[in-house]
Amino acid sequence: MTDPTLDAALRVVSRYGMRRTTMADVAREAGVSRQTLYDRFGDKDGVMAAAIGVMGAEICARLSAAFAEAPDLGAKIDAYYRLAVWPVFDMMETLPDAADLERGFGPASQAASQEAEDEKQALLAEMLRGALPPACPPPEDVAAFFEQATSRAKMSGVARPDLARFLAVLRAAVLAMARP
Repeated sequence: MTDPTLDAALRVVSRYGMRRTTMADVAREAGVSRQTLYDRFGDKDGVMAAAIGVMGAEICARLSAAFAEAPDLGAKIDAYYRLAVWPVFDMMETLPDAADLERGFGPASQAASQEAEDEKQALLAEMLRGALPPACPPPEDVAAFFEQATSRAKMSGVARPDLARFLAVLRAAVLAMARP
């Protein structure tokens, strides 16, 4: 991330967890006053919403570039896993209260999370457009299913080998669906 304050917030959340992180902790880590944080973000939920927004935008930019360079649908799916699934899975494994992070966001961070999911779904739908035969569901529906399935799987707390198997099956299913 390119914002030092948001980088600091993520470091603190990684160290203490969402529930135990305070604005004072973030301010101290960022080297700014608590008032500066409150003026800029409103509250802890606002800080997390901003961090999620920046991370989501960065992931989507990387996905767009990777999809443009990928030679086929399989390579695009692999890029999605590499950029949007595995890094989040790895981050969730390091957090002391990953379950709280998943469901414990306030309204602002929930909205930012939904916006990031919507952006990824739009990229996935564009990736699938033209790859699916007419008998398949619309690309938007397949993209929504794909994004929601990968999102839930990476946040579910399963072991890495189990997630890898799930992702391999999902990849095979999408590729089978795309065959004429």
